[in-house]
Amino acid sequence: MSISTLSRYSALSLIVTGLGAGSVGCSSSDVDAAAAGCNDLDATVQAEASLKAYSQATTKLKDRAFEVEAKFAAVCNAMNADLGLDASSESAEEACAILRARIDQAAAAGVTVAVEVTFDCRADIKAQAECEAECNVDADCDIEAECRGGEVLVECAGECSGQCDVTAPEVACEGVCEGTCSGVADVDCSGICEGSCSAPRFEGTCEAGCSADFSGTCEGSCDGTCDGSSVSGSCEGLCKGTCEGRATGTCEAACTGEFSDGHCEGECSGSCSASAGVECDGTCHGTCSYTPGTADCNGTCHGECDAEVSPPVCTGELNCEGSAECSSSCEAEASAEVDCPPPTASVVVIGDLELQQALSAHIEDWGAAVNLTLALHEPIVEVAEKTLAAFEALGDVGVAGASCFASSVSAAVEAEASISVSVDASASVSGEAG
Repeated sequence: MSISTLSRYSALSLIVTGLGAGSVGCSSSDVDAAAAGCNDLDATVQAEASLKAYSQATTKLKDRAFEVEAKFAAVCNAMNADLGLDASSESAEEACAILRARIDQAAAAGVTVAVEVTFDCRADIKAQAECEAECNVDADCDIEAECRGGEVLVECAGECSGQCDVTAPEVACEGVCEGTCSGVADVDCSGICEGSCSAPRFEGTCEAGCSADFSGTCEGSCDGTCDGSSVSGSCEGLCKGTCEGRATGTCEAACTGEFSDGHCEGECSGSCSASAGVECDGTCHGTCSYTPGTADCNGTCHGECDAEVSPPVCTGELNCEGSAECSSSCEAEASAEVDCPPPTASVVVIGDLELQQALSAHIEDWGAAVNLTLALHEPIVEVAEKTLAAFEALGDVGVAGASCFASSVSAAVEAEASISVSVDASASVSGEAG
């Protein structure tokens, strides 16, 4: 079974082996009760302030991990219902295992599935900045002077001297769009094309069919072969030849009707999305990066801003006492408040019309769950690996600090167990042919 995905989505299969569901040290109620003791820490003492930031990060990451696990349970059950399968499972693990078994069965029969999800989530830099402002108690820490191996960013609502990144469901963009750029007129598209596609070749769905060298699922009249047998009419399996009607697969001709969910090797008109960014002169659904000089910026400013709306953030290493632990915890907290615009996701199933329709109906919800999994996985693993010694190196944390750390790391373990379920669930459409 072939699965064509963007690199960050493909990497999920490698993550699976690195995460174990494992046993959780204590229940959620125990963790929440113990974490309340972290509120008694002295925020004016660096070691204790760092621990408090760590506690807040682990709690928020745990909540988001549970949220994305629930998303996978819902979307897998929805797909299972459309496929006539059991859709009553309460857990993502069970619901997505049922879906995967159905896809593996199709793969064994020669069906191919290609799924692509663009990743355009961004951590909340404002949340990170506010966290670091509370966590770093060293009043003499000059962020601009002490930032090493990165740059200083600031949330801006005024004039920005450098590049400005604006993330929104819809924003006018004349720059590079990470997400989907609509209003694109006749451009080469390295990502997913929605609209129309010129010759010479496409892989995706064309509402007007395919006139030459088609291979895929035909929701109309297939002229050629259906699962290897000559046909001139309906085909429930793999159609090769031409298709009059909605065609999903590969075609060696232009799409003369509406094109969606795929790649265009000619010129794309309508919208184009790519995780690496696409030149845009239209509406960007995601993050638009442009260099306006001193123009107004209502986003993240890479330079000087005359109207800052949050403290500055160093994207590298801040060389102030205690800042390393603060920064890592605050980055994790910002990841828990990640901003994920509606993702661009596509699926092409060749040889199984029922499967194509079921996956297509819920592919956007699937993409949203995948994006959250990608955004949360690394920060969760990092907080789960923290040790008490890292905080004790900053000063005496006392009995309260040790208790706070124990409850926080338990929350991190719960988050890690939950995100491992989501990683496994995200691989439900990547079964191998037997």
